Amino acid sequence: MYSLFDSVFDVPFGYSIPRDRVVVISDSEYKAAQERQNAEHVARLEARKLDHLSVVEQLEKQIVELQPALPEAKPDKELAASKE
Repeated sequence: MYSLFDSVFDVPFGYSIPRDRVVVISDSEYKAAQERQNAEHVARLEARKLDHLSVVEQLEKQIVELQPALPEAKPDKELAASKE
């Protein structure tokens, strides 16, 4: 029997609605794919680490350059009293 709800799933011009697919692979293929993904992830993390380390080095250089311009810090009386 024909229903109006059947026409909802008809797509014009021969296109079809994408459906979920299930792909079955062997355990060894799955393990190899996981290892590749892990290696790629580690490589991305290492690259981020190098970027962060270069930023830290730049910050340390700026601190060294600016430090001599700072006035000498005078010891705070309250801090000196609490240390005794």
